[in-house]
Amino acid sequence: NITVKQLYEEWQPIGYKNISKQLKDNYNASWKKLSDVYDIKFRELRTAQMQSIIEELQVERPKLDKDGVQVVKEEKLQTLDPMSYSSLSKIKILLGLLYKYAMENDIVNKNYAEFLILPKKSGGVKDCFSDLELKKIENAVGKVPFADCILFMCYTGLRITEFLTLNKMSVHNVDGVCALTGGIKTDAGKNRVVPIHSKIQPILDEWMGKGGETIFCRPDGTPYSSRNFREYCYLPALNKIGVHELNPHATRRTFATRMAASNARPEDIEKLMGHTDYAVDVESYIKQSTETLSKAIEKLS
Repeated sequence: NITVKQLYEEWQPIGYKNISKQLKDNYNASWKKLSDVYDIKFRELRTAQMQSIIEELQVERPKLDKDGVQVVKEEKLQTLDPMSYSSLSKIKILLGLLYKYAMENDIVNKNYAEFLILPKKSGGVKDCFSDLELKKIENAVGKVPFADCILFMCYTGLRITEFLTLNKMSVHNVDGVCALTGGIKTDAGKNRVVPIHSKIQPILDEWMGKGGETIFCRPDGTPYSSRNFREYCYLPALNKIGVHELNPHATRRTFATRMAASNARPEDIEKLMGHTDYAVDVESYIKQSTETLSKAIEKLS
């Protein structure tokens, strides 16, 4: 008779063991969306109940405060945008993990989550900052707080989590070039080297001078969380600069797009982005030196 919530609480110490903070955050965010089924007995949970949640999250819905009242800001009712395919797929993944645990412990003998239907994944490349917008961001450095952070991300291609976890140990002098090392997600991502473009070297030096736990830190030296940085630093900076709102991952797409437009070699772009899907010979046999990668970075205007 264990409920969905009880099963999750029993599974969590096992499921969260030896996984990244980013993955834990994904599970936490997905779990919050399942509140409608928390008190249902897990063995009585069916596809239709879970599918109903997925369907509801695909449409615009009211933004509620902790008391369940719709948020009003500047005399306007606030709403939440439809959830992306990626976010919905993470909910399905979490449910699948719960079913796997339940089946291993003879609570159920069938995985109803596998029948969940997600919306079609939108195709095409998502938006990135244009050259004009990037110039506006660059001109705002020193005038608009955190404009320098956005420019730094556009010139390194770092994911927001990678950016916010940089510390002094991430900065090295490799082959005579100042570079960032490390990363997250894939093996290629974790082991990549990203030389610092001359245009953003002063930004790195200034933030390192703050002496925080992380390079891009809060005023008290403590790290920013991804959500806090996005909502209170990144997005407000874009608004003040007058650039249309794009999520932080747009800086990574901006980096890749501009590298390609600068005629950088595909294998250099793959190495800098931390991807492994270019070609087997590039990944297994061609080694880009830090000097070569530095020349690729410097092709950016």
